[in-house]
Amino acid sequence: MLSDGGMIILFFVGILFIPIIVITLIFMMNKRNRKKKKETYTGKTKGRIIRIVDKGLDHPCIIHVQYHVNGSTYEIKETAKMKCTAIRIGKIPIGQRKTFVLGTIKEGDLLEIRYDELHPKKAIIYENDGIITG
Repeated sequence: MLSDGGMIILFFVGILFIPIIVITLIFMMNKRNRKKKKETYTGKTKGRIIRIVDKGLDHPCIIHVQYHVNGSTYEIKETAKMKCTAIRIGKIPIGQRKTFVLGTIKEGDLLEIRYDELHPKKAIIYENDGIITG
């Protein structure tokens, strides 16, 4: 049988793990949902970036893309996924830089769009995969 101090420590450790478990589950569900969309959205087209909204360091960038399917024009927006790369002097890391997973992009660039052939309004920016958003 645990002492009162042991029970208190066990209780607080349990409280600390609850947010970690919840966040992990959210990331796993998000990844699974994205993977499912990539598998079921079989229509392919190119979309043109019409706007990139950057609200600053504490907010993610939003990419607005316009694409055409069967004579109709659609627009989607997604949070730009980021990747971290090390800033180095020689082999010594001195910081990190966030860059788009999509590479260097700007308004007017073309991106691959995957859409649901039955409902072309449902679409994703195909290579915009990741967890980090801002």
